[in-house]
Amino acid sequence: PSSRSAGYGLIDYSKRKVRLITCGCIRPKESEFEDRLVHIFDEMTMLIGEYAPEEGAIEDTFVGKDARMAAKLDQARGGLIIAMRKAGLPIAHYTPATVKKAVAGNGQATKEQVQYMVSQVLALTELPKPLDASDALAIALCHTQRSSLVISEGKGQRKPEVEALLSRMVRR
Repeated sequence: PSSRSAGYGLIDYSKRKVRLITCGCIRPKESEFEDRLVHIFDEMTMLIGEYAPEEGAIEDTFVGKDARMAAKLDQARGGLIIAMRKAGLPIAHYTPATVKKAVAGNGQATKEQVQYMVSQVLALTELPKPLDASDALAIALCHTQRSSLVISEGKGQRKPEVEALLSRMVRR
């Protein structure tokens, strides 16, 4: 996410099947940076209220050569994280390379390759647009793959398949 554009994507994942619920992009019109952050937070809060997701996932900020820009991206990301956490959602964090590898099979995939693969996995008749929205859907799809090996949130216990895997590992 940035202060000018934050993609979102919501999918339903049940019985090993995924389907698109909604996706889009939050695009604040405000000129002041801080006002754009408030807009992003408010919009995400509204979306969470409308769709009532069970979990959240977000991409880690890619830190390039411009540390100042990375800091601003992290501030926008922070607004999204706070909106999710205030709603009580468990939040998973993924690197861009992890998301690309999970969805496109290549951690160096282009945004267009990821967009195409998202459309294929979700059996969409057209590519999800804009790219920020397809990126958000890719993060959600990555999370469906990765979350089967995580501890059940809110219950304080491991999923049975994880417990079985761990017990096999300990016996060896």
